[in-house]
Amino acid sequence: NTILNDTFFTSCNAGIEVYNLSQKKSLYSRDRLKLMNPASNMKVITSIAGLVYLGKDYTFKTKIGYTGQIENSVLNGDIVIVGYGDPDFKMDSLNKCYDLLSAFGIKEIKGDILLDVSYKDSLFWGEGWMWDDDGAVTSPFMSALNIYGNTVKVTVSPVAGGGRPHVSVYPVTNYFEIVNSASMSNDGTDLRVWRDYLERTNKIFVKGKMSYGSQPAVYIFNVWQPEFYFATLLKEKLERGGIKVSGKARIIYHDYKMTQLYEFQHPYSKLINQLNKKSDNLYAEMVLLALGGISRNKNVSFADGKKYQDSIIKWAGKNPADYRLSDGSGVSRYNVVSASLLLALTNKIYETGGELFDIYYNSLPIAGVDGTLASRMKTGLCYNNLHAKTGTLSGVSSLSGYLRAKSGDMISFSIMMQNFPGSSSKARGFQDAICEIIAQNN
Repeated sequence: NTILNDTFFTSCNAGIEVYNLSQKKSLYSRDRLKLMNPASNMKVITSIAGLVYLGKDYTFKTKIGYTGQIENSVLNGDIVIVGYGDPDFKMDSLNKCYDLLSAFGIKEIKGDILLDVSYKDSLFWGEGWMWDDDGAVTSPFMSALNIYGNTVKVTVSPVAGGGRPHVSVYPVTNYFEIVNSASMSNDGTDLRVWRDYLERTNKIFVKGKMSYGSQPAVYIFNVWQPEFYFATLLKEKLERGGIKVSGKARIIYHDYKMTQLYEFQHPYSKLINQLNKKSDNLYAEMVLLALGGISRNKNVSFADGKKYQDSIIKWAGKNPADYRLSDGSGVSRYNVVSASLLLALTNKIYETGGELFDIYYNSLPIAGVDGTLASRMKTGLCYNNLHAKTGTLSGVSSLSGYLRAKSGDMISFSIMMQNFPGSSSKARGFQDAICEIIAQNN
C-alpha cells in the first residue's frame, strides 16, 4: 500500500491480485476487476489456450513438393511451397529445401515457385494494430508462409576514403532495393535508416552521415509481403547451389496436384519459449491462427482463433463477455482485460499441473536470468526464482506469473499498470519492488 500511495499512481491506474497457490488463499488485491490494456500479457491467454486446445504435441508445418516430372536433371514443372502459419521457418530450413532437390539430381526447374497460402485469410495485421508501427519488427506482416520472423537486418558500416557507407542486409538477398544517399563524415554520425512503410514497398533508405571511426549500425525492420520474401530467398538459395529456376514466384489460386518431398515440423512445446521468453508477436499470432485452424482448414482468420480465447476464459471460470480481446500478442490497443482474469488463468494452468504446466512455467522469463526479465530483479529473493510474463506498450506495463516465497509457498500474481507518461522503467521498478515484498512476507 505504501508503494501504491506514491504520487506516480495519482494518474497511473494499477490493478493487482496476489494468491497463495500452496495454501489456496487470496493474499492481496487492488482494483483487480478494473479493465486495462494488458500489452504482451495477452500472450498469457494465447499461449495457455494453445497448450490446452492445440495440445503439447501440436506441430506447425510447411510442405514442399513439385508438379510435373523430373527428366534428365530437369524438373518440367513447378516447385510448390504450402504454408500453414509456421512462425519458426528459418534459413537452415532453406538449406534443407536445396538438399531435397539436389538429392534428385535436379539442375534446372523449368517452372515457377508456387506459393499456396490458402490456409490463412488475406489480413496481414491484427485488429487495432497501428499504422505508425509499420516498419517495426514488433508489428510483423503475417502470412501462411513466414521466414526469418518476416524481418530483415540492415547493417550500415563505415568505409575508408570517403564516399558512401556500406549497406548490407541479412538474409543476403536482392529482395530489397537499397537507396543509399548517406555520406562519410568527420563530424560524427547522424544516420536515418528506414524501410519504405508509407508506400508499403521493400525499399530501404539510408540517409545522413556516418563517422569514419564509428561502429557498424544495425537496424531490423519488418518485411512487406513475406510470402514473396520466402520465395525469393528460396530461389536465390537454389541458384547459388547450381539449380537454375526459370520461372517466378506466384500465388496459387487454383487446384493442383503435387508430389510431396518433405514436411517441415516445428513443435509448439518448443516454440512457446520464443513466444513468452522473447515476447515474440509473430509466434503469438500464429498460435492464434493455429487455434482457428482447429475448426477449419482453409482461409483461417484470427477471428476463428479468438473463439478459443473465449473458451480458455470460460475454462478459467470467467465470462468472455466481460473482456475485449482483439489479437493474440497484445500489440492491439483494443484489448482490455483484468488482473483477476490473468491470475485466474495463471492459477488454472498451475492447478492442471503435469506436462502442460511445466511447459508453460518453463516458457516464462526468469527474473535476472533470461528473456524479457534478464535485466530485472538481479538481486533479492526474486532473482532466478520469479517466472513471469512481461507486457509493455507506451503508457502500459504489466507482469503476471509465479514466485516462490521465503516460506517456500508458491505464489501467483498479476500486476497491471496503465496511463503514465514517458518510459515504463518507473512502472517496472514498482512492479519489481512489489514482487520482492510478496516474496519476503509470505
